[in-house]
Order: sequence, then C-alpha cells, then structure tokens
Amino acid sequence: MKMLKTTAIAALTLTALSVAAAAPERLNVKLGLWEMTSIMRFSGMPPLPKEVMDKMTPQQRAKLAADLKAAAAEEPEPETSSECITQEDLDKPFHSSNSDDCTSTIVRTTRTSQEIRMVCTGKTKGSGTFKVNTPTPETMNGTLDLKAGDGPEAFVIKGTLKGRWLG
Repeated sequence: MKMLKTTAIAALTLTALSVAAAAPERLNVKLGLWEMTSIMRFSGMPPLPKEVMDKMTPQQRAKLAADLKAAAAEEPEPETSSECITQEDLDKPFHSSNSDDCTSTIVRTTRTSQEIRMVCTGKTKGSGTFKVNTPTPETMNGTLDLKAGDGPEAFVIKGTLKGRWLG
C-alpha cells in the first residue's frame, strides 16, 4: 500500500509542476526546493496483473480485498516530501513508465491554475483529472481524482496536495 501511495504522490507532484511546460501559458511557480504535503484516499481493488491474480488462492484474494477495505476505512495520514523543481522539470512534460498506454492532456492552463485529463487504455484502463492552483508563485494546492477499472471493484484514488516553496 505504501508503494501505491508513494507512486500516486510522485505522479501528483511531477504532474503539478512539469506538465505545465506543454501548455502555451505556464503556471507561475518558482524553481527550487518545494515541500509537498499530500493526502490520498482510495477505495476498491487495485488492478493487478492477471498473472498475479491467477497465482492467488480464493482465500488470498479474499484477504487482500478485506485488507484493502480496512485500509480504505482508515483516516489517511498526510505525507510530506521535498521536491527540487528545475527548469528541466518544467520543460519536459510528465512522463511515466507506461506512457505508451497513458496520455495526459492539458484541458486548460492559466498563470494560476491548470487542469489535466489523464486516460490509460492499456491492460489497466482508467482515467482521471488533476487540478492545480497556484495562488502565488510560492504556494500551490491541487486535487487528484483517478479511477482504474470498472464496476463496484473499480479502484478509485482521490487526493489533495499542498505545496510551498522553500528556496
């Protein structure tokens, strides 16, 4: 679960700061060290590869589902990390390891806000929206809303992000 949260936080942070370069207008954020605090909530079952699911017994699947349901019911704790944002980060749009299957499209950008739509069409189908606001060049906040899979077991991640420039 920690790895999943860390991946979501990293994607959220990098998307917030590096996708801005692909738009005609950029978010007005300072380069340098940023402190990012995020809270991620999730529900449903993460999409696992078929080969992993095939190796699990019905009991293991049931335990995994029960553990995930219990974890989702807990109040999430904020996670804080430090990120150094460089000009290169802004010049290169967000790129993930599964970029062949996933695309990010900038819906709109101003100097103080940006909305990005993400769609994955590979083995794991999903979509979501990321919105970031930069009230000042030294502060930001954002929301993430992602869904992978379909039906009652779809995996949903909802997150918030607050960032402050440290220098």
